[in-house]
Order: sequence, then C-alpha cells, then structure tokens
Amino acid sequence: MDYDERPQRRLTMSLRQIEVFRAIMLTGSVSEAARMLFIAQPSVSRVLAVTEERLGFPLFERARGRLFPTPEARRIFEEVEVAYTGIQHVDELVHALMEGRSGKLNIVCSPSLGVHLLPRAIAQFNRRYPELPIHFEPLTHNNLVPRVLFGKNYLGVSMFDITHPHLESEPLAEVPLVCISPRGWLDSDAPTVRLTELRERPWIDYRHDSPLGHMLGEMFRNEPGGEPRPRPAVEVRSSISACALVAESVGVALVDPLCVDASMRTRIDVRPLFPERMLKVHAIYARAEPLSHSAREFLGELRAVLRASPGAR
Repeated sequence: MDYDERPQRRLTMSLRQIEVFRAIMLTGSVSEAARMLFIAQPSVSRVLAVTEERLGFPLFERARGRLFPTPEARRIFEEVEVAYTGIQHVDELVHALMEGRSGKLNIVCSPSLGVHLLPRAIAQFNRRYPELPIHFEPLTHNNLVPRVLFGKNYLGVSMFDITHPHLESEPLAEVPLVCISPRGWLDSDAPTVRLTELRERPWIDYRHDSPLGHMLGEMFRNEPGGEPRPRPAVEVRSSISACALVAESVGVALVDPLCVDASMRTRIDVRPLFPERMLKVHAIYARAEPLSHSAREFLGELRAVLRASPGAR
C-alpha cells in the first residue's frame, strides 16, 4: 500500500484541545486560560473534560481552586512546547510575508516602461516595504518572455499582450500611440497627425520582428493605397532610442507616451495619432507560479501610477 493510501489516524487530541491544555498549563486555572484565549470559561471547562475523557486519565488535579498538572500532563506539555516553537516560526514567517520582510520581488519590463513608469511604482512600493529585496531589469521583448517563463517567480510588465500557453496576461491600462518630432517639424495648428504626413519626414523605424515594428507595418499596410512603411533613416529596437534620436533632430517616430517625460516634452513635439491606435500595458507571469502577495501588492502600486499617467486609461 502506498503511503498516500494508508488510512489517516485521527488525532487523539485536536488542535483546539491542545491549545486549551497549553493555556491551562501556562496560567494554572480555567478562568485565566479563558482570558488568555478570549473565550468563555465554560468552554474551557468543557474542552478539558472532553479531553480527559478521551485520554482515559486526568491531566490536572484540582486543589484549593487551582489546577495542578499530573506527570502525564507535564510530559505532554514538553512536546506541545516543541510543537508551538514551530508554530511560532510559521507565524513569524507569515507576518514577514505580509509586511514585506521576506522573499524577493523580481520585475522585468519593456524598455520604455523602465524609464519612468516602473521606477516610480517601485519607489512607492519600496516606501511601504523597505525591507523587501527587489530585482528590476528592463528587457527587450525577445528576452522578457523567456525570463518570465523560465525564471523563478518573475513578474513581467509589457507594452504588448503576450499569448503563450504557459503565461498569464493581465491587462493593466491602455495608452495611445503618439507621434514625436523635433520642434517645429509638424503643423503647429494641427492637434493630431496622420501616418501619411510622416512620409514627408526622415523616419525612425523599429525592427520588423519587434512587437511595435510589426504593429507599424500593419498600420501602414491598412492605410488607403496600402503603401509600405517609409524607408527608415535609422532603425531602432525601443521607444527610448527613438526619443533620443528625435531630440537630436534625426527624424520623426511613433512611440508609447509612457517613455516621454516632462523634460523630454520641452525638447520635442508630441502629437496624438489620428485615427487613434492604442497600446495595452499587461502584467505577465507564469501560470505554474501564481503571483506572490508582494507581487500583487506591487501591481496595485503600478495601477495607481498608471492611472496618474497622462493619456492612460
């Protein structure tokens, strides 16, 4: 017979009976034990009576209104205290996990999210849980997915939804794709910009095998006439590189707005795209490893930061 198939023997003393027994041993009276456990005195007396009846021998001698433990009770108490030491260790671990004093938070994200958004959320989270170690690393899309899949307890935050049988993808927010250009390159009176207008300017493109590069390819193909995307002046992998090149007047680009901070907006023009095209921020984690309490708490902070970000919905 396998171990799992063996009939489980019922505990001679239940955990509740052990708790009441220990309280009486520590206090020496039923009334004090009741106060210690925050229960009524008759409940303690009833549990003690049932326990002694089940054991078949007394645990205490009654004399002068006090309870004096029998030799059997003292022997049992020694083992109970050993067990309670282990329970206290479990309780301390639970409190440490609740308070962020145990474990580690591993975060990887799309590069554009690692410039301002994630550092802001990490700073707020760190103020709440200053003792919790955090590993933070921006990664390109082709490196982010394997890290979440094969790393241990990694939380990924991506600008793009990821479809994979072993990954959970949890939507956090939507942000509109925006056009960035050097100061004065675009019509100053127009509140938005169309893709067709960008063909007239030096174009900063993305690698076609990247998620944003694939999206832009579809957008240009769906334009009237179905013309291919412009020939790029420079090809990059991330919105961060595109922002730096636009600030140097190399060309125009389409980026997610979360990587463009107030300082960058003083150096470049930022316009919404028309028709609007949305990007979705997702939390990504392995299905085989549900998120830890600390990771869930961090996602709460991240959602708050996203809600306060311009353009996020």
